[in-house]
Amino acid sequence: MDIKRIWAVYFSPTGGTQNATVSVATQLGRMLDIEVAVIDFTTPEHRQETYFFHNDELVVFGMPVYAGRIPNKILPFIESGFQGNNTGLIPIVSYGNRSFGDALMELKEVLGERGFCALGAAAVVSEHAFTSVLGTLRPDACDKQEIHEFVAKISDKILHNTNITKLYVKGNSPVEKYYTPLKEDGTKANFLPAKPVTDIRKCNNCGICAQVCPMGSIDQANCSQVSGICIKCQACIKKCPEDAKYFTDKDFISHVKMLELNYSERADNRFFI
Repeated sequence: MDIKRIWAVYFSPTGGTQNATVSVATQLGRMLDIEVAVIDFTTPEHRQETYFFHNDELVVFGMPVYAGRIPNKILPFIESGFQGNNTGLIPIVSYGNRSFGDALMELKEVLGERGFCALGAAAVVSEHAFTSVLGTLRPDACDKQEIHEFVAKISDKILHNTNITKLYVKGNSPVEKYYTPLKEDGTKANFLPAKPVTDIRKCNNCGICAQVCPMGSIDQANCSQVSGICIKCQACIKKCPEDAKYFTDKDFISHVKMLELNYSERADNRFFI
């Protein structure tokens, strides 16, 4: 397997997926002495073209898990915006301590249909986008060691030209429906229309929230206005330097409390080679 370039490709509104993807790609590049390049397609301006990859390239492709699957507003771009040519692939999903569901299977299969061949795959735990109570400070030292061991096995597989067979990953094929979020009382939480609100007393209209919104939904001239789709990614909240953004939707708040009550036990990373 003659690989001449490694790519770290990711969608990462709050940084957890970026961290996992770049870490794997960088370590692999160091072990194989191969150049690593980056494609960050988190914001809309980077989803305006098709990215092509060759058979002497390896793509480490990272996505966050939303409700047990790939974010539904970004999935169409993955299905149309990337094209491989028997290109090596390491799909990675990051999840906030609840479950990675069918997301890893979905990512592997969608890219497989686009000319990519998976050599290994990983589901790694990151701090939950909704709350720091879940997946707190992860990946920690133990996680990083597990990731390092995973990368070493992938490196060995490449160096020894191991025959590539169909890679097994945990998940359903075809994938199941998106997970239905619940409130504290176990009933369905409907926060689809919810959007972040702005504390005008704190906001200085710096525009950072508008710049980082993956849907381009925040008005640059008036950052308190969210005119487009909100995917609840929390990028605007986590990256606001004045802590001026937050959610007030009762169903959303109840769902977060439900997660904190039921999914505090440490979840495991999963690796497939």
